[in-house]
Amino acid sequence: MVYLDTGCLLKLYYPEPESAAVAAAVAGEIIVFTALHELEMVTAMQLKLFRGKGKAEQAAAAIGFVHDDLAAGKLVEAAVDWRTVLREAARLAQAHAARVGCRSLDILHCTVAKAAGATVFLSSDTRWCWMLIWRGSTASPPSVSMNR
Repeated sequence: MVYLDTGCLLKLYYPEPESAAVAAAVAGEIIVFTALHELEMVTAMQLKLFRGKGKAEQAAAAIGFVHDDLAAGKLVEAAVDWRTVLREAARLAQAHAARVGCRSLDILHCTVAKAAGATVFLSSDTRWCWMLIWRGSTASPPSVSMNR
């Protein structure tokens, strides 16, 4: 299963730079979807309206497409134990945030992905916090990223 951070998930449902690259990367894959994704997608759509970068019809259509893909099984809702996830996220923050500059949501996405059993994590995070946490190493990131 593939886990997308919000930046990548948004690109599947709302046209943005790198939308085609994200769509190609997940073609035919099952994508994990959580309550965190739902919150962030709704917020992202509303922020597009607030910033004048979208129309209400576009935002409603994007959320509708998410619901369609949930019904079709393209997105699979993952039940996670949020108390455990948040505690693990706090532990990872203590271990990595000062070293790599991770934000809470970077860490939370990594922790949720692992708890949901994802085997692939796709992110638009150009700082590569997710990789350092996901792999538990300080190795250099690959040369290709999904830039925000």
